[in-house]
Amino acid sequence: MSAPPTVPAAAAPRALPLAPRRFTALRTVFIVCGVAVLVWAFTGTGFSPVELAEGLPNLFDLIGRMLPPDITIFPSLIEPALETVRMAIVGTACAAVVSLPLGFLAARNVTPHPAVRAVIRPILNALRTIPELIFALLFVAAVGLGPFAGVMALILGNLGFLGKIYSETLESVDPRPVDALSGLGATRAQTAWYAVVPQAVPIMASFVIYLLEINFRAATILGVVGAGGIGFELTAAIRLFQYQNMAMILITIGVCVAFFDFISAYLRKRLL
Repeated sequence: MSAPPTVPAAAAPRALPLAPRRFTALRTVFIVCGVAVLVWAFTGTGFSPVELAEGLPNLFDLIGRMLPPDITIFPSLIEPALETVRMAIVGTACAAVVSLPLGFLAARNVTPHPAVRAVIRPILNALRTIPELIFALLFVAAVGLGPFAGVMALILGNLGFLGKIYSETLESVDPRPVDALSGLGATRAQTAWYAVVPQAVPIMASFVIYLLEINFRAATILGVVGAGGIGFELTAAIRLFQYQNMAMILITIGVCVAFFDFISAYLRKRLL
């Protein structure tokens, strides 16, 4: 019987090298720190499943008071709901236009000078740190109650978000068309217009459409501080303990949110 063929040393499978111990130790440290942060957060917020279980009867009692919803008030909710829709549309449209030059100035590959980017970036970061509700309080004090204060709050609240999205989208485009136009002698402005913008516009438009859906929810909350819309009606119903009215208002808000969700999903699907 012939001897079995021998496997050359070069073809023999080699054992995978073990991961260095320092990486294993570092991973362990990260896990321990993550668990410690979770424990600290849960403890600091008073999170208690026992208290939740004890409070469920009160929640069910509140839901019982909300049923059945008072359908008779629906005609009076149409105008506040449409007002909220208008606030979301105007706030999103204005923010989309105003933040466009800010996004271009903050993008590394299209900004006219790095110093401009160094100035615009902190401004966008500062705008993102302030919630729309705070802006609404300021504008209610400045221009009075009503939807105009809510629109201004949405515009300022969205500038930081959209400016950051625009700049990061512009920076993430495929650099090959940019290099090709630059190699042909195109100016920086021509390169940005013909190579960067066509790639970025569909993604930027998709984010604007998604933001419209978010702004309807935000406009609802702004009514709490008197910035108009259906949120103002919801706040009034809560304060007056009109639970059946509150249920009908929540149903109206839910229908509007579902409509915005459907429209935005359809438009994003067509764009991308």
